[in-house]
Amino acid sequence: NEDDAELGYIAIEGGTITVTAGGDAIAAETDVLVTGGEFTLVAGGGSGAVLADDASAKGIKGAANVLIDGGTFTIDAADDGIHSNAHITINGGTFTIASGDDGIHADLTVTINNGDIAITESNEGIEGGVITINDGNINVVAGDDGINVSGEGDGSDTMGGPGGPGGPGGRPGQSQGATTYTGSFYLYINGGYIVVNAAGDGIDVNGAIVMTDGVVLVHGPTTSDNGALDYDATFNISGGLFVAAGSAGMAQAPGSTSTQNSVLINLSGTLPGGTLINIQNESGESILTFAPSKEYQSIAFSSPDLVNGDYTLYYGGSSTGTVTDGLYTGGTYTPGTEYTTFTVSSATTIVGRSSFR
Repeated sequence: NEDDAELGYIAIEGGTITVTAGGDAIAAETDVLVTGGEFTLVAGGGSGAVLADDASAKGIKGAANVLIDGGTFTIDAADDGIHSNAHITINGGTFTIASGDDGIHADLTVTINNGDIAITESNEGIEGGVITINDGNINVVAGDDGINVSGEGDGSDTMGGPGGPGGPGGRPGQSQGATTYTGSFYLYINGGYIVVNAAGDGIDVNGAIVMTDGVVLVHGPTTSDNGALDYDATFNISGGLFVAAGSAGMAQAPGSTSTQNSVLINLSGTLPGGTLINIQNESGESILTFAPSKEYQSIAFSSPDLVNGDYTLYYGGSSTGTVTDGLYTGGTYTPGTEYTTFTVSSATTIVGRSSFR
């Protein structure tokens, strides 16, 4: 219903819903509210289909808000998997999304409080003006940016900063067309387990990043015109584990005003995908053993274990630990080649040549 502002919404509490549509699979003029159910949605022929410029073929679309509390979703869309012109809030559910454009896109805010989210194919994985991740298991595969925070919306709303459902908000607005940072674009990571595999920027924020907890693993780009981590303003980290591997041309690490230490390692050459990188403290204890899935020349790393002191960096070798998404836990690392030693005495340490930043 396009005429009554109190109508035009979709509310689904359960059931088994299968939709194959030439356009949008589920679309509301205002809000989409889902508390449960099993969904199989194919829109516009699926993620591999060619879509006309003026066509819309989204899996779930709410012109105002999309709120999902639970359910099981298999979405294959030529356009965005889940889309809102304003706010998306995910409180739970299991999602498998293949998208020809964005896996999850909101013109204003995306808030993920929980859920198991696998974006198996996308141009950009998760995109919004403000993205807040509080918990959940999130795995993103993207042909361009894995997580993108910008004002590149396709609705007509005005960017209002971190407001809306679940947002930390209240900053002045910015038009949707702008991408220059003015205080409106934020990525908040307060928890969760996040894995990104991106051909473009792993995490691209046209503004600021704040991380207080959680695990973030980025298998970033191999070309020098993109970076595993790319932000325009600041990145303040106070907790959690952050690892981002990729090319060295645009490499960045969390910022110098952080309360948790970080190190950016720029290698003299590329290492093949699957080659272990290992950092040991003065006592010979491994604080990081990681195997990027693609060739890499830089590693950005932050952890509560990276305290002030001296460290040794190795590459190659082997580990008897348990590996998940490239990260090894437990077990014993058998050293390969000792690359260098370095000292951490401030919030941000750069090892090797500095990036262009």
